[in-house]
Amino acid sequence: MGQYKYVGITVRHDDCWSNFTTSNYFDTLMNVEYASFNILKATRVAIVRGSQDDNRFMIKSALNNDKSIIDYEISHLISNNRYSFYMITMLQDADSTVIGRLRAKGILMLNASIKDGKEIYDIIVSKDTEPLITNSLKNDSRVEIINFISSNLKGETLFKMVSRNVMDMLLTEKEQLLMKKARELGYFNVPRKKNLEEVAKELGVSKMNISLSLRNILKKVSNLIYAF
Repeated sequence: MGQYKYVGITVRHDDCWSNFTTSNYFDTLMNVEYASFNILKATRVAIVRGSQDDNRFMIKSALNNDKSIIDYEISHLISNNRYSFYMITMLQDADSTVIGRLRAKGILMLNASIKDGKEIYDIIVSKDTEPLITNSLKNDSRVEIINFISSNLKGETLFKMVSRNVMDMLLTEKEQLLMKKARELGYFNVPRKKNLEEVAKELGVSKMNISLSLRNILKKVSNLIYAF
């Protein structure tokens, strides 16, 4: 048996800026480092659906609601007719963050993201460290643990966690739900348990609708793979 485990944690963090983001907001942590005086410097890339002006106002409002944030900068990266991308750099009191507490336990961070107002963490920990992390979060009245998954570390798990961020940012919520449902119904099995028409019936939409949606998903993925 290996000495490391995968732990997936989803929390809702009261009084934290993440709790003030909307369902249109998703981000992923790109870099985190400690400055002096126990100050955490974090850089995140966010993707937000809606108008650019409304999105920027929402992000600023969320950040301003968090008293542990010392300073921040929001940089607009790019927009299209559906999304806006931003780079957010912030200075924050490390002790007030879940990231700070996790890093203090010597974990390896695979993913840290915010979605639907919840903080999502995928980490690698030693088996001895896992209970320390659980106790640290449970002892904070501001942190509600919504989901906690622990399993032995596998290559398949690592690949899934590393690639999940890309899919979350690449696909819309409806596309993600379609992929999940098609997988559950066995559409991707060989041989298939359900064909396209049966999947469409389960979802209450036309066969053409499902076909076009799946083709659009494949196009997004292929464009990403062969972009360089």
